[in-house]
Order: sequence, then C-alpha cells, then structure tokens
Amino acid sequence: MLPSSPEKIWTEARTLQTKGKLQRARKLFLQARKQAPRVPGLALELGVLEAQMGLFKHAIPTLLDAIKLAPASSNAHYNLAEVYRAAGQYARAEASFHEALKLDPGYIEAKFGLGDVLLSQGKASLALPQLEQAAQKLSQDAEVQTVLAQALLELDQPHRALPVLSSVVQTHRDYLAGHMEFLRALNNHARPSQVARQVRLMEETFDMADVIGSFDQDNSAGISALELLADSYQSAAMHERALHIGKILHRRKSSRRSGAMLLGTLAVQDGDFDAAETWFNQVVELRPDATDAMYRLSIINRLSLNAEPLLLDELDNTDTASSSHRLYAGLALYRLLSRNDRPRDAFKALSKAKAIRAGEFPHNPAAAEQSNASNKQVFTPAFFEKRGSEGYPGKGCIFIVGMMRSGTTLTEQILAAHSKVHAGGERDDMMSIVESLSHDLTKLPDLPADWAATVGRKLHEEMFKDAGDATFATDKLPGNVDYAGLIRFLLPQARFIYCHRTPQDCALSTFEQNFSTAVRYSFDLKAIAHKYAMHEDIAKYWMETCRLDMHELDYDAMVHDPEPHVRRMLDFAGLEFEENCLYPNEVKREIRTASVFQVRQPISPKSVGRWKTFEEQLEPFTGELTRLRKQLGLSNT
Repeated sequence: MLPSSPEKIWTEARTLQTKGKLQRARKLFLQARKQAPRVPGLALELGVLEAQMGLFKHAIPTLLDAIKLAPASSNAHYNLAEVYRAAGQYARAEASFHEALKLDPGYIEAKFGLGDVLLSQGKASLALPQLEQAAQKLSQDAEVQTVLAQALLELDQPHRALPVLSSVVQTHRDYLAGHMEFLRALNNHARPSQVARQVRLMEETFDMADVIGSFDQDNSAGISALELLADSYQSAAMHERALHIGKILHRRKSSRRSGAMLLGTLAVQDGDFDAAETWFNQVVELRPDATDAMYRLSIINRLSLNAEPLLLDELDNTDTASSSHRLYAGLALYRLLSRNDRPRDAFKALSKAKAIRAGEFPHNPAAAEQSNASNKQVFTPAFFEKRGSEGYPGKGCIFIVGMMRSGTTLTEQILAAHSKVHAGGERDDMMSIVESLSHDLTKLPDLPADWAATVGRKLHEEMFKDAGDATFATDKLPGNVDYAGLIRFLLPQARFIYCHRTPQDCALSTFEQNFSTAVRYSFDLKAIAHKYAMHEDIAKYWMETCRLDMHELDYDAMVHDPEPHVRRMLDFAGLEFEENCLYPNEVKREIRTASVFQVRQPISPKSVGRWKTFEEQLEPFTGELTRLRKQLGLSNT
C-alpha cells in the first residue's frame, strides 16, 4: 500500500531514486506533485530525476515550474541550465547559468557550466575566466580540469593546457575522457615520443580492446575517437593496433574513407605500394575530390594524368576548399606534371601551394640564429677541455645529422643493413633534453659535474632499449646538428655522420615535401636558404673550432659510387664492412620519413642534379644563400 501524504510519498520517492529504481521513483514524485503542486522543492527534485533519466522534454517544463514557484532559487536555475546543456540547447543554458550566478555569484558549479557552454558555442575567450575560477576551486575534478585544458587549446595555449591534462591522467588514471583529450592535444602539439608515452600509459591503464570496442559505433564521436587512436598508434609505431582500427573504420559506410586512408598510409610505411595504390584509389572513388589521397598516390608514382583538371580546379578554389585541401592539390599536381615533363607548370603549382602554408605559418629566422649563438657561447674548445670527459662513456651511438633531405634516411638505411646496427629512426631524445633546460643552453656551465653522466646514461639506454643484440644504435634526426655539442658533452664516445649534398637539390627536395608546421622554413625558398646557411655555419663550427669527430658524407658522390664511401663510413663508425650495406633497399623495416619511397629503391644517382630543371625557379634560394654565406664567412662552393 502506497503512503498517502505528499511528504511520505516524496520521502519514498527519494528512497527509490537512491536505489536506482528511477521509473517507480518518478511515479511517486508525480503523485506527490499532484497532491502538492505549489511546493518548489518537489518540482525541482522531480525535474532533476527526469533529467537523470534523459527525459529532457519533461524535465525542462518541470524545472520551469520550479522557477516560477521559487524565482530566487539559484539551484533551480542551475539545474535548468544543466538540462539545457545536456540537451544541446547551449544558448538557453548560457542564459540560465547567468541567472544562477546573478542570484549566487559564488556558485562554482554554475561557473563551470557557463564556461562549458560558452566553449561549446566557440566563445573560448569568454569561457576561460569562468573555467579558470572553477578549476581553482574544483582542483580535483577531472572533468573541470579537462574542459579548462580544452579552452586553453582552443585559444592556442598548449604550453598551459598540456600540463593540466598531464596532471589529470596522472591523478585520475581511470578517467578515459581525460586520457583521450590529452592524446588529442599531444597529437596536435607534441612530439611522437610523447604521444607514444601516453599510448603506453593507456595500454597499462585500460583494456584497450574494450576501449576500441566502445568507440565502434556508427556516429561522429565514435569515428573521431577511433581516428585519434589510429593516429596515435601510428605515432607510437604500434602497427598492428593501427591496422586493426583501420579495418574497423573501413567496414562501415560512414567511415570507409578514413579507414581506407589509414590502411593506405600503413601500406606505404610497409613498402607495399600496390596495396597502398588500391586503398588510395578507393578513397578517390568514395570522394572524387580527395586531394589528400591523390597526393599520396603521387608520392608512390601511381597518380594518373587524368587527375590534372580536378587538381587545378581544387588548387584555385579559394571559395569553399580548405587550405590543406588546396595544399594537397598543389603538391600532387607538382609531382604529376614533373613526371610528365612540364617543369614550369609543375613548379607554378608547387609555389602556389607552399605560399598557402607560408602565409599561415611564417618562418622565424631569429630562432635559428639564437640557437647558433647559444651553441658558440657555451660549447667552446675551453669548455670541452675542462668538462668534456664528464659525460657517460657508453659506446655505439651514431648520430646522422645534416640538413633535411640531405640523405640522412638513406644513410641510416645503409647502416640498418649491418648485422650489428639498430636503426632508431628520427628520435627526439635531444629535443626532450633541451626542453628540460627550458631551451636555454647557457644554463649548462652552471649544472653539477654529474649531470652529463646521468643524462648521457639515460640517453644511451633509450637508444639501445629495443636494440636486441645490436652493439650500435642510430638516431637520424637531421636537426641534431644543432645539438652536436650537447651530444658530445653527454656521450663523449658518440659518432657523428654529417650528410650534405648540392644545396639546390637539397632545397628543391625540401620545398616539394609536405612537412608539418614544425618545419616552417620548408614553406618558402628564402627561408630554406636561411636555414641552410645556419646549418652550414654551425656544422663548420663543430668541425673546425670544436674539432668534433664528424665524418662528412657527400651524398652526390656516394650515390654515384657507393662502395668506397660506405666502407669509409663503416670504418669511421667502428663497423666492419658487410655486403648487405650496399643494398639498403632490401632492408625490411617501417620507414616513417618523407624518403619512404626513395629508400625502397636501389642506391641510384638519379636524384642528383634535379635542381637544374628548376634553376630559374630556385633563384630566390640560390641568391639568398649566396648573400648569407658571404655574410657568415662561409664558402660559396
């Protein structure tokens, strides 16, 4: 028998709600309201229950009734705002949160809700103050901290957002939404090694098969999450996981295109260009203006000349096409026309495409100049004489350095063919170490005497972590030429192979690549000249002033007559000659750099002198490099 008075019915309804028996609880709430329609608290609790059940169409009028009965109730306005927010009615939610805060300016949950709905409406600058106040008061609330980080990212403040998200995933290990947001931020604003660390943390924390399964839904949120995981697994070099997600995406009609793109990209990394061609063509079949797929087809020489009219239209489409869509069109067109003996038209398309990126992300020459100045200030002959033996004495580390597109990938592939070498690819250990110094190398002279040995040991261990029985390990990040002095300080036994080639060939190869915004100089020929001059300047300093042990590898000479150059390089590194090193194209390993296609081919000089076809178009680079070399006192030959 049901209790008869409204108070008793209300009490029983609360008890049922606590036990999770929501349908029965709502029935009693409605019965109590029928008997006591003017009680605001009863209307408020019924509205909250209906919202809890997802019955927003019922909850909204119920909460509006509660506000009519008690217009000064900040709690009623807050709960109505929460229902509007959950229902996606953000403008109404914003107004209701404002009402709640007008009545109670210290209502911290309302501040968070207001910040969240402002952010959802693209008003990040207005949302940030509200979210900062909420995050300060609710410092242990994972959701609040995560939304604050989202606002910071929206306002292009990753340096503030990333530490917030890092704290969330460390203190709330089981909060999947925080992990996913951190992963998204790292993919957009950090290095592959940081993405890989977060992926490994998630693998340790969650059953990732269950996580992937939970996102296997035919909706935009699920697809976005799977694509994010796939990108992250690629960055972490977890090939099988990425492949599994690619197959999940591909089997559904709504995500078939992204699945085919992913599977094609993985096939390219594996060197299976026939499979890659099939996948990318499928993308084009699904979306005929898929310039990103056409660009990838052009990289592996599988794009048909029939694509030219469409690519021209897309490159010139400033009305509806995105900048990245136009960029891919120009890059694909350049490769397509170059291979069909139309160099002028090809370079015109390339220049138009790269100008899009240069306008969005201009190069800052001061950073490279400051880097060289700091190196020369800190790493002097006197410094190495006094402190050069402080580092870790471990052997076997080989750093392949130089300008990008100077042959570093081929050089590592040659070494990877040796039975005693573990190829580490483009590692970012040195960037992490420089970050730990706040990018200020002038701090080094004040560090304690054991710092170099401690950091050097860790660096050595990281390079050999997956090396198995190999006694040598490589890092082929070209930009490590900037950190050669620091590397020598940390690892006195390290070997450097400095790759160089004809500057114009190097410039052309850099300009024609689709590098990320981290390589902004690649978007403009004069910027490439500046970077080239800076790299020559610091390499000369290391070799001539500091006398660092660097083996110069002339790419042009090596590809014309490989064996003597390969023998000298191996001898310098402390390796015996092995015949396999003359056939680097036969090494089966995943390649993740722009040279993925070239290094699958036998050593050949066919890329030497390509610049002469574009001699006139490359004049901005050549003229600027000549000027800068004279200014820096560098040889112009």
